[in-house]
Amino acid sequence: MSALPESKNMDRVRVDEASRLKLQDSLRSAAEAMETPNDTMLRLFNGALEVPMIKAGCDIGLFKTLVASQTPMTTAEIANNTKADPALLARILRYLAATRFITETGKDQFGANLSTQSLADPAIEGSLYYIFTISIPAYLALPEFLRQTSFQTPPGTKCAWQQSVKTDMDFFPYYKQYPEQLSYFQKLMSVPRDGEWFDVVSFAEEAANVSSDRALFVDIGGSIGHQSKRLRLKYPTLPGRVIVQDLPESVNVAPPAPGVEFMAYDFFTPQPVHGARFYYMRTVLHDWDEENSIKILKNTAAAMGADSQLLIDEMALPNKGVHWWSTCLDLHMYTMLNALERTVDQWHELLAKADLKIVEIRTYASVMNNAIIVVERK
Repeated sequence: MSALPESKNMDRVRVDEASRLKLQDSLRSAAEAMETPNDTMLRLFNGALEVPMIKAGCDIGLFKTLVASQTPMTTAEIANNTKADPALLARILRYLAATRFITETGKDQFGANLSTQSLADPAIEGSLYYIFTISIPAYLALPEFLRQTSFQTPPGTKCAWQQSVKTDMDFFPYYKQYPEQLSYFQKLMSVPRDGEWFDVVSFAEEAANVSSDRALFVDIGGSIGHQSKRLRLKYPTLPGRVIVQDLPESVNVAPPAPGVEFMAYDFFTPQPVHGARFYYMRTVLHDWDEENSIKILKNTAAAMGADSQLLIDEMALPNKGVHWWSTCLDLHMYTMLNALERTVDQWHELLAKADLKIVEIRTYASVMNNAIIVVERK
């Protein structure tokens, strides 16, 4: 990818999560404090248009084109590159520049900025397609779903997303039928999040006495093993087995990794690996309601030994003052899966019902409240 001439002015400011989000929220609050009712309406009006127009830009490769260019491009050059009608394209470019997703550098001339760079990233582009194709239709179905259920949480996995696609199937079995749309979800999951969970778990100290034939780390629902591979790279000399467990369609396509085993396993069935030092679940339980989460946890608890610990890598939300992004994700889980992000109190209640207890909550992203919840048998 070619460097932009103004790249020296496009370096991202590296600010820690808490400072960055606090500043962003302060600026948004200041802007909103000056809004008239008409301003508020226009902000919402525009919000409904942003994602469709960004998707249109992705569809014609606009953001990748601008990022790849060494200099700003004219509307005619962009039209020639994207095969779009110049007059219509000019209107789209004006909108995207006015909303700061690209930069207007002169009359009929546009270039990339930091937002453009983000949207040219395949993981962000895939996430955008997930939002447009899967999330937005489900969100549109949500008010009617809430009305039909009288604002009560239904049992099981019944949710607004099912109404949006007219199915009784659950989310993951449904999208196994549609690989392209499933790939959007996978790209969304590949976007790095704030914080590093390795910062709060010292495997070199906490797993030093694990024998070579014992399971050191069982990554339950670990997909193709992203976290297990990172563990082996960070601690290549740690003894013990590192095992990734997921459904066959995931582990069977996982690229091999030195020191990592792959095992087909459904976490609604008894855990076959007994007495591991650590069992690990990363964003597994937020996909499930209480009843199903308890089933998953009990299967794990039954396999845990005297010194085994379950590391739950999820949000542990404060009981008040939750950040807007966390509340957004919580309602997203409700919309898509009839699931939730849990508060600290809710984690204690859930784990107690599975005969487990929280030993410690080690937060590694202070605003989003991403944490390692250290759990043992009662």
